Amino acid sequence: MKKDHKTAVTKDFYEGEYVGDFERQPVDRLRRLLPLLGLGKDDKVVDFACGNGMLADVIHDRVGDYTGVDFSRAFIAAAGRRAELLGITNVRFVCDDIVRFCARHRDTFEKAFTMDFSEHISDDDFMSIYSSIFGSLKEGGTLYIHTPNGDYFIETLKRIGILRQFPEHIAVRNAPRYRELLEKVGFRDITIRHIAHYNVLKYLHFLSYLPFVGKFGKARLFMECRKRAHRDL
Repeated sequence: MKKDHKTAVTKDFYEGEYVGDFERQPVDRLRRLLPLLGLGKDDKVVDFACGNGMLADVIHDRVGDYTGVDFSRAFIAAAGRRAELLGITNVRFVCDDIVRFCARHRDTFEKAFTMDFSEHISDDDFMSIYSSIFGSLKEGGTLYIHTPNGDYFIETLKRIGILRQFPEHIAVRNAPRYRELLEKVGFRDITIRHIAHYNVLKYLHFLSYLPFVGKFGKARLFMECRKRAHRDL
């Protein structure tokens, strides 16, 4: 996460109890996305705001090289311990600001990921950070985003004050807003899927198929965005 940008919480938030709490998150919330990822054995991939490196557990044996980037030293340390414990060797973790990292790694990666990150940043920060991510991808490269859906009924209840929002979730957007921002960054061939929640709320996903109110039953967004090669423009 980019430390120089304004967020609802301070950097210390991502160095403290939040790191321990994150360790209890189920890996299955990312593993279920594997069928949606077009990964190649030789792909050089980057996981921005990687946290404790959970995504590396899921994809390390499906790619050539994985780099995880996070501004939290506590998260980077946790990610290193996790990889060592699991015996994963084709990964590295870098404690750095996303924009600064991308400036040093232009046109480098085939695939980039931001999993449960974009809801932590304002629209202005989104433009700055995702423009940098765009620059770090090779021509034809792909960005994958996993995030809460702002139209989901739980998020709607949070927005009107009936439920309490997570303090770090300062910008939970819906699909049209994401498409607008990503197109401004320069991404094309944007595919947005509405998918079920990863916890017990997944059993309510049937609500998404109901007429009129279906949009309120779609818990999560999964996006695939392409940086077109010049010849495709």
